[in-house]
Amino acid sequence: MDSALLRVAMLAPLAGLLASCIHLKPADRRFRTTSEFAAYDATFGADSPGITAEEALKRIPKEPKFEQLKINRPLDRSLLQAPMGPYRVGPGDELDIEVAERKDTRARTKVMPDGMLYYDVAPGLDAKGKTIAEISTLLSKSLEKDYVNPVVTVNVAKADSQRFWMLGQVQRPGAYPITKPTTLIAALSGGGGLLTTGDTGEVGNPEAADLERAILIRNGNLVPVDFERLVREGDMSQNIYMKGGDYIFVPSLTTRSFYVLGHVNKPGPVYFERGATLVSAVAAAGGPQPNAIVTKALILRGGTLRPQVAVVNLKAVMKGQEPDLKLEGGDIVWVPRSPWTKLRDYAEAVLVTAAQAVAVQEGLGALGTTGSAGVTITAGGSSGGSGGN
Repeated sequence: MDSALLRVAMLAPLAGLLASCIHLKPADRRFRTTSEFAAYDATFGADSPGITAEEALKRIPKEPKFEQLKINRPLDRSLLQAPMGPYRVGPGDELDIEVAERKDTRARTKVMPDGMLYYDVAPGLDAKGKTIAEISTLLSKSLEKDYVNPVVTVNVAKADSQRFWMLGQVQRPGAYPITKPTTLIAALSGGGGLLTTGDTGEVGNPEAADLERAILIRNGNLVPVDFERLVREGDMSQNIYMKGGDYIFVPSLTTRSFYVLGHVNKPGPVYFERGATLVSAVAAAGGPQPNAIVTKALILRGGTLRPQVAVVNLKAVMKGQEPDLKLEGGDIVWVPRSPWTKLRDYAEAVLVTAAQAVAVQEGLGALGTTGSAGVTITAGGSSGGSGGN
């Protein structure tokens, strides 16, 4: 496996594509229980502990009132076509280079991070994005003063520039090179398949993987792949081809975690054992920031393809005027910074942002990174009012 430095560098393009408003820190994976949130009354300025039976009943968590979001995000059919054209070299690739009939000139050379390639006495060559044939021609011309009619042969020894990331519930998470056209199902198989929950050891058993919430991010955007249809039903209409920089994350079906994002003091993941509620989740995230729109918070459930959304008055819940709400693993709690009007548009923007946040966070967790990720994300949602997060 490559060094942590290389892997951090490979995550940088994903992080750089995300714009500003959520500051993420590596996940605190310590599991919390309900008792650890006992001080949230004081945190949110709730009334004194002495309450009536009626008030106590109001504090019994209830199920959120969800409505189904109809989000039409069709998969671009062109993604199902194998990449055409020759391989294009990038930083990190290792090339075998040799002047024909001169065995003493054979050398393995690595393309530098800035895309420059250095070989023999030839001046530096900008190899980034060039084909093997183009590099061969350019090197042959560069060496004409030093060799008689040089013909330079170039081959890819190690393709490190075209890689994708695969993390989560796969047997062998990590970064994988793309040396030939690779489909999503081939990528999952190349990672050893999905983790299992039983004792059978069946690599293909998808029960440990939460395919409903699995995501694929490309160039900072969410690709609407239906992992359930692909893996469980064998639907090849979802079997897209991988590209360099792609990021796959398959969350756990059994790990009970959720995300609290938006305008809170400590946005990020919260892991719990039992009894998590809306108020305990927001308390774990440090509470809402002073100018947050706490009357129109969101709870999102069901992944990015078939999501449900509940609009909640967080202020009323925190003050005990409305019952607290139960949360499930995988839920996203979103506290807006700006008012919104069109729920569907705003919720869709939140889902995309949350998927990006999870990708960055889990990538850092896999690397064992400590400290701030230095990543900021915008929810967008300008069509739903003033947008923002």
